Amino acid sequence: MKHQFKFNPLATAILTLLCGSSISSYAESTLPASTVDNQKMKDSIQEAYPGQQFFEQYYVDKSSPEAQQRQGQNLSSAYCKGAWVTPISPETQAVDPSEATSVVTADYGHYDPKGDSVLEGNVVIDQQGRQIRADKITIDQTQTFANAEGRVQMAQAGLLAQSDQINYNLKTQQGDLNNSFYISEEQHAHGRAEKIARTSENVVVMNNATYSTCPPDETPTWKIQADKITLNQETGRGETRGTKLYVKDVPVLAVPYFNFPIDDRRTTGILTPSFGFTNDGGLELAVPVYLNLAPNYDATVTPRYIADRGAMLEGEFRYLTENYGSGMIWGGYLASDDKYDGQDRKDLHLLHQWQINDQFSTNLDYNYASDKDYFSDLNNNPNSKTDLNLRRAWELNYKNGIPGLKAQLKVEDFQTLDKSVSDQDRPYARLPQFLLNYKTGNPLGLQYEFNNDTAYFKKDISLSDTANSGSYEPSGTRIYNDFAVRYNYRNPWSFVIPEVSIRNINTFYDQDTINANQNTNSSSENQSVTVPQFTLDTGLTFEKEGKYLQTITPRAFYAYAPYKNQDGHPNFDSTTASINYDQLFNARRFYGHDRLEDNNFLSLGLSYSLFDEIGLERLKTSVGQSFYFEDRRVSLENESNQFDTERRTGPVLSVSSQLSQNFTIGANSAWMSNGDNAQRDFQLYYTGEQGNLYNVGYFYRQDIPNQQKQYDQVVASFIQPVSNNWRIMGHAQYDIDNNVAREYLLGVNYEACCWGVSVYGRSYYNDLDDVKAEGVNAKRAIMAEVSLKGLGGFNKKLSSLLENRILGFNKINQSWTQR
Repeated sequence: MKHQFKFNPLATAILTLLCGSSISSYAESTLPASTVDNQKMKDSIQEAYPGQQFFEQYYVDKSSPEAQQRQGQNLSSAYCKGAWVTPISPETQAVDPSEATSVVTADYGHYDPKGDSVLEGNVVIDQQGRQIRADKITIDQTQTFANAEGRVQMAQAGLLAQSDQINYNLKTQQGDLNNSFYISEEQHAHGRAEKIARTSENVVVMNNATYSTCPPDETPTWKIQADKITLNQETGRGETRGTKLYVKDVPVLAVPYFNFPIDDRRTTGILTPSFGFTNDGGLELAVPVYLNLAPNYDATVTPRYIADRGAMLEGEFRYLTENYGSGMIWGGYLASDDKYDGQDRKDLHLLHQWQINDQFSTNLDYNYASDKDYFSDLNNNPNSKTDLNLRRAWELNYKNGIPGLKAQLKVEDFQTLDKSVSDQDRPYARLPQFLLNYKTGNPLGLQYEFNNDTAYFKKDISLSDTANSGSYEPSGTRIYNDFAVRYNYRNPWSFVIPEVSIRNINTFYDQDTINANQNTNSSSENQSVTVPQFTLDTGLTFEKEGKYLQTITPRAFYAYAPYKNQDGHPNFDSTTASINYDQLFNARRFYGHDRLEDNNFLSLGLSYSLFDEIGLERLKTSVGQSFYFEDRRVSLENESNQFDTERRTGPVLSVSSQLSQNFTIGANSAWMSNGDNAQRDFQLYYTGEQGNLYNVGYFYRQDIPNQQKQYDQVVASFIQPVSNNWRIMGHAQYDIDNNVAREYLLGVNYEACCWGVSVYGRSYYNDLDDVKAEGVNAKRAIMAEVSLKGLGGFNKKLSSLLENRILGFNKINQSWTQR
């Protein structure tokens, strides 16, 4: 006959052992509350005690009712057929044992205030969020020593442990668990320990312990085994000694000492090392060390050795202030690079952001590198690219204050990495620049807008450079203003937007420019130009409903602005706009505020869309053309070209189609008036339901002086599952002009329940390399990534590479892992 006892001293004592013991260090609660039939635990107590049977009881098929109750809560790796389901869900919150009421049931109970008290026969102690089962529990007369024996099981918040015997001192909170098995549902982990000793309130020591996230096979794919594991809940750290990593039954890695976190606190320690091989650096190894310096700032210092280059030191410092924002500083240093003529290689970066209040924010950005090859040679981040000019800027931003007003004050300079670039070809510094935009009125009616761009542009040019080139790049202040009034008339079937604006540029050369340029006289020290402009943008929308929804939108855009002579005016930061369909309906031929365009043209366009019954845009096509009534006399280079005298552009065409939910194609093309094709591109995307993906793109630009540079390249990428959890993947970028592959990557990836491996080869050029130059060779690397799920991977470079180079990788990778 089963008896029930209100026996709080004994129950609290045993449950204190559970809630404060080492097994609580293996996971924290995140999953929703759910329970498993308690008969499982009862049956396990009646059986013999092999660990394999204990694990298999709680490792259920994902399609089972128990697993489905917790579906969507990251039960286990997508590659696992089973999932751990423990008696008490990880989200269940347990109450303080000293305040909780316990319900104790047993076949037999004896309380002796002068001797030992005993519970025996299927003992069950239930408390909110906790449960203990044992064959027998004994507590001494002084209520100091407790002993539980005979297949003791303890459950709490996704954690389950089973031991032969528990000895515990209730006053010192010290005790031993012998021959223990444990399950951590949230981390999908399990293991065993010969002995678990709680040496103090916050310290637990496990002897001859194992850990694995693999399915509970007799021989897991991998496991960690340590002679001793010490878990300190006060410091949030764990230490292992005599640790070995086993693959099946074969030891592959031995670490005499390892320090790791057991909770979310940031703690000083060694992070996961990384290694690789490249053709120009050889083998390399990096061992990052994390330094938890204070609650609001930390650092990571990474000693790194590159076989063919030497020793290198990298570092990163992060900080958070109470009132002045947050930021980070990072960089690296390699002394006397053996592969770079013995030069010192280094870089330094600073980024600070500060939201001052609801209206004002500021940020600081500083970047430095010793040479143009630094990032391709030494930066082990595969996503980094080498910019020709590294930005250095401070910005003060204003918005969300006065309705419709936005402003920015900026100081900006650049470091040009390629020292062979002449001073004249380097970008201007802005010392400073002020930008303001104010828009008010009715977005569906009369609207007013004002823009101001005031900047002092400075470029330091050596006299020798000026003498060799025979020209001088001026420095000075440019003040740009425009004021526009427009009326936005829109309804479901049409729109008409007339706009009148007045634009003005004032330029003031600085004294250095006046002194250096002998041709500059007093009349040209200051330059000013004002141009009015009128534009009219209008269109209609026709719809036809039926099995398919069809829309046709004709559009007309007219712009007029008189010509004002701007020969000799400087070009500080402007460039010619690219050719595309949307540009046909834009009065601005230049990006930037150094020229005021002369306009007298009409653009006509027609767009057609076809939508099916599920909303897919089966066809979208647009075609347009511009017609000029006068020559364009304003140019950036103060010299006209043949296109400025043509009476029309060639047609501009854009076509795309969602052939299915998985298959999309698109193409764009633009012709010149003589029939030559100025640019074209074609792109095809396919994403399958089983993790397969294919992308192909072709991009061509004809060389047009003062308009656009030659570009002719093909890009392709793919991901293809081949068998079970294997897949191959690749990416290629081929330069047709130079007949060279600028980058290609080919890899193979395998994912299992508790481990994964990727091997890939990559060849690529520095972004600044002239691939036709003698002695410029591609950089080649072979990388292998091994991840033990639950311990982390040795690096994450392949997935990061694919994410940045394969369109749709994140989406297809998600469908692959969740299939």
